[in-house]
Amino acid sequence: MDANLVGQIIQGRYYIVKQLGRGGVGVTFLAQDQQCFDSQCVVKQLKPKSANPKTLEIARRLFNREAEIMNRLGYCDRIPRLLAYFEDNQDFFLVQELVEGHDLSKEIVPHQPWSEKKSITLLKDILEVLLVVQQHSVIHRDLKPSNLMRRIKDGKIVLIDFGSVKQVSTQIIDATGQVKQTVAVGTKSYMPMEQMMGRPGFHSDIYAVGIIVIQALTGVPPKNFTIDQNGEIIWRNKLQSQVNYQPRFLNILDKMVRYRFSERYTSAGVILSDLAQLDAQQNNNKPTEIVRGKSQAQAVNQTAQNDRQTRIISKQLNVVNVQQNPTARVNIHPQGNPSEPKSKSGSKSKVIVSMVAGVTLLAAALGSWLLVKNKTADPELKLSLYENESHGFRVNYPEVWSQQNRDDFFAMGVVFFSPLENDSDKFKERVSVLVENLSSDMSLAQYTNESISEIKRLSDPKVGEAQVINLGNHEARQVVYLGEENGNPVQRMQTWSVKNNQAYVITYTAQPDSYDNYLPAVEKMIESFETINN
Repeated sequence: MDANLVGQIIQGRYYIVKQLGRGGVGVTFLAQDQQCFDSQCVVKQLKPKSANPKTLEIARRLFNREAEIMNRLGYCDRIPRLLAYFEDNQDFFLVQELVEGHDLSKEIVPHQPWSEKKSITLLKDILEVLLVVQQHSVIHRDLKPSNLMRRIKDGKIVLIDFGSVKQVSTQIIDATGQVKQTVAVGTKSYMPMEQMMGRPGFHSDIYAVGIIVIQALTGVPPKNFTIDQNGEIIWRNKLQSQVNYQPRFLNILDKMVRYRFSERYTSAGVILSDLAQLDAQQNNNKPTEIVRGKSQAQAVNQTAQNDRQTRIISKQLNVVNVQQNPTARVNIHPQGNPSEPKSKSGSKSKVIVSMVAGVTLLAAALGSWLLVKNKTADPELKLSLYENESHGFRVNYPEVWSQQNRDDFFAMGVVFFSPLENDSDKFKERVSVLVENLSSDMSLAQYTNESISEIKRLSDPKVGEAQVINLGNHEARQVVYLGEENGNPVQRMQTWSVKNNQAYVITYTAQPDSYDNYLPAVEKMIESFETINN
């Protein structure tokens, strides 16, 4: 179909009024729905790069799946509703709700830095809608000012143009019959390294949002920022020197755009929680640390180190005070007035009571700890069967664990979450079982080399060699390494095998103190894994 559709009627109902935009993968039009009171809507035409039958087959599958995701997300009023989707003469069309407003590229312009207050509001507005996207296990992949609309009626930020749609138009089949991408999905200035390598995650969208807000705050386009030898963006030297910014806010932005995704925030909700703790009156009186000649990462690490030293010194001072003044400890007075003089025998009996009470509390605490430990490591843990025929695998999992499906363009499968042990437990150990479609005929050895290199670069430079094990009926590899999530240490065990241009990857993530407790259950899951229909 001719890309210039202005003046034509498609599907017998959508009259194309004018072209709104054109990109490398498609064209966007303003249209009138003649079967719905001539109401205005947006029609997006996506045209695959090749008419190869296999290309069209894959594009059709990706297109239908993406349309389903967009339809689900459209129930949020900050994301345009999907009104229809269809294929016409080997072109793919999306019909969406028209959002009246302007994109943020009209507001975020060079040499016009925003105030801190306005930048914080922007960050909160974007994160509110990104949180909804993440709750549906969706990655946007192309967050940038031109894909953020300021709606006229209420000034709210609306998220448009999910980058994963572009994969429909950018993939082709090479001479060997393998699927290849002609362009990276996303926009370079807003893409972190892992996304450029074809492995985006929630942390990739968070990186893009951080870059957008830094661009607004400084008035400097992201392509003008320099990069230090560790890959970190140097941007604080672009801030206005006469303004005292909140250090906490700048640190939040730093964490959002760290080079290693393991050092970034992993969810919009956590950032919103940190933003809620900002105290302008307390922080605005502090001088802003403008980084000149060193990276933001070094500044943030120095701040964190100073905080740790302060906490250690405070703790040491408290210990010294208690040792110098024993009466500062808790005194037990089972009877009588505490202010009255005490006989030696009375003091001795009270010491005994204190010792007995202490031993009792210690025994109770130890018993509770053993109960929790035995509970999580219970060898008789009941398992349930999870079977995913569409992705070709089945696995047993603890029946008390919850599950959440994952389905995007680079990995598909399921993530299992452990229950919280008590009210103070804030971390759910998890096991993800994912299937990754490989872009080429890759051997287990090649996939292992790439995986180890990526772990060393992004998470744990000291990771050891992969061990040889079995995953189902296939030879596999396994490594254990350390990482971080939201600034907290985690320990991971990753197991993978490769078959028929697909990688099967099982990743166990836990806090280091709890890692061994859940390991027996995880090992049973790995032992039970098997591929089906493949």
